[in-house]
Amino acid sequence: MGVIKARARSTRLEQQQNILKLFDYRLCGASLKVELERKAQRVAMLSAQPVFILREVLQHLVHQRTVAPGYTYLQDMLGRTVSSERLRVTSLLGRAVTPEVERRLEALLEADEGMYRISLLKHEPKDFSYGELRQEVERRKFFQPLFEFGQTFLAAAGLSNESVKYYASLVQFYTVYKLQRMAIPIARLYLLCFASHRYRQINDNLIEAFIHLVDQYEQQAKIASEIASAEAMSEASGNLQAAGQVLNLFLDPSIADWTPFSKVRQQAFSLLSGCT
Repeated sequence: MGVIKARARSTRLEQQQNILKLFDYRLCGASLKVELERKAQRVAMLSAQPVFILREVLQHLVHQRTVAPGYTYLQDMLGRTVSSERLRVTSLLGRAVTPEVERRLEALLEADEGMYRISLLKHEPKDFSYGELRQEVERRKFFQPLFEFGQTFLAAAGLSNESVKYYASLVQFYTVYKLQRMAIPIARLYLLCFASHRYRQINDNLIEAFIHLVDQYEQQAKIASEIASAEAMSEASGNLQAAGQVLNLFLDPSIADWTPFSKVRQQAFSLLSGCT
């Protein structure tokens, strides 16, 4: 049995061109790669998450009927795109950040009674108990100044909610040790996004707790009203029965017409006192 030899390079290129013409596709040449990288940079402003950028870039290639470049090129392009977008935002943050915001961002990575503050602030409430909700309110107070700064800065920087969520998730992913050893501008960006996102989460938690507790109070009030209504009905029934007995005193043949009213009134009071 003969050995199958690989086709010559010129033959393979010719066959590739024939297949591309047949399916109306084209290779991603140098000019198309430049266009593709610009597309990736625009997409990065919608979301800095690499998976999202890659998905949008590949979808763009399908619409343009263009063969995707190699894996290594795509990987390098994504790295450049993510770094470029992050550099754009961190540069803006460096010019906009105030000393007070700097101090609060640095405080997130400081240890407090043996625990890093960022680790304590990551915790979600276990339930809707008073103690857990009080802690959540305290976390909200700490994040509020950072959130207020972030609202203005992130909107001015053109950072989307998806990008904020992505950068915030990196604070959950990285340890405090790694965050402390990152470049300061990058760590500040991640922490600011985390503070803004966590503040919104806290508000959602408090609203959910409020709805839950109000629902509980409504249920308790409903049960209490049903019990009170039953007791009132029982009392009213007893009062009606006693009232009937009092009216019967006017028709009682055993009571003579000349009986003093004071005696009749005494009998009426005794009947009414018996139903209370």
